[in-house]
Amino acid sequence: MRTITPASFQAYKVLYPDDQRLQALTLEELFEHTGGGLVNWENISYKQNATLAVSSTLDCAMGIGYVVFDCVCLFLGAATLRASVTAEVAEDMAKAAEPVANQLSKYIKTMSAAESSRFEVATAVFGIISTIYSGGCLGAVLGAFLGSLTWYNAILYGATALGTILAAVATDGAAEIGIIVVELATAGFLVGDSINCAKACSY
Repeated sequence: MRTITPASFQAYKVLYPDDQRLQALTLEELFEHTGGGLVNWENISYKQNATLAVSSTLDCAMGIGYVVFDCVCLFLGAATLRASVTAEVAEDMAKAAEPVANQLSKYIKTMSAAESSRFEVATAVFGIISTIYSGGCLGAVLGAFLGSLTWYNAILYGATALGTILAAVATDGAAEIGIIVVELATAGFLVGDSINCAKACSY
């Protein structure tokens, strides 16, 4: 269970400078509408109005969308969300990450390679999140990741996610990579999606 911090709330506002409603929102008001601001990733899910499984006609962009979604889940300790992801969400993730899509290929190759260790895969997950952050796509990716939540909850979870990501990218990511290594033991979806993506993109 995590709680939003004032620093991550302000950092989240910086991502969306033109959103007047967000800029006017106070932390107190956010707490009032979200039951005190407690975050539990296991309590959110996605609208079930689209195909859940990876399509047999998976294209490169969609493959990248699934992989980026997987990486965000693992990075935030929200692996249980992968079970409810829809093709629609994957498409939104792909569009959000499009400006850095070419830079993600080396990480996807690592994650799809049978000889890669868990540490190498976890480091690649960190590389994908870092690239999305440095490429200026983080706001769009978080928006796509949390797009099916209510407005207040999307802000609560988005700002909390941002705080986690900012703390990790400000370092060498060693602590976060260590956590992801452990999560990979039960997160076979990432390797599977990476293999499908690598095939679709001809990496």
